[in-house]
Amino acid sequence: MGSTASDELIGTWVTGWAGARGYESRHEGRVHAALRHDTSGDWEYVIYEPSNEELVAVAETLNKHPKRRLTAFANETSSLIDAAQAAGLTVINANEILMVTEMVGHDVEAPLPAEGFAFQIERDDSHAYVSIHPEDDPSIVAASGHVSAVNGYAIFDRIITAPDFRRRGLGSLIMRTLVSLALEHDVEEGLLIASIDGQQLYKFLGWTDLGNVVLFEGQQEA
Repeated sequence: MGSTASDELIGTWVTGWAGARGYESRHEGRVHAALRHDTSGDWEYVIYEPSNEELVAVAETLNKHPKRRLTAFANETSSLIDAAQAAGLTVINANEILMVTEMVGHDVEAPLPAEGFAFQIERDDSHAYVSIHPEDDPSIVAASGHVSAVNGYAIFDRIITAPDFRRRGLGSLIMRTLVSLALEHDVEEGLLIASIDGQQLYKFLGWTDLGNVVLFEGQQEA
């Protein structure tokens, strides 16, 4: 695997993640940010291996703007969490990981949908959205996902299977379809953030760990 976690790599991930979701993004030095207009309506900051000084500065901003968040990438989380809490931040989620895969060797042909289901594919330049729907009720989204091609990377995001449709292989079908769409562009590696529920699937599909992800908020008043 060629890539290792770095500020440059995290900046690329932010660009693809924000592009897939339609977020405005900014990159100021080591601090990357995306405006999450569909959820908090405010900025989420993203930093690779933040220093104590950076944590203190972000904590001051988050305490002034309670809807803002910090996503921090780190190889080792215990010292990061200790430093963040000392700076005035609170952990929201520490169970996600950044994962990577080589795109070479993945199937370039989109798979057929499972019996009784149909694909819907939407493209927008370097972004693509794929969803799977029951043929007898196209209004139901059984599974879905996004991918963006950025600087030689395929950034996968929001790979979701609805609870009533899990354990039918639909998540794998979404990933294989997104991979085939990403390979229409000049991409060499894939990146994604995996929840604790999705990590087993991605490892089965050949993805490997690249680092830990921790989401923080400011200290909330009681």
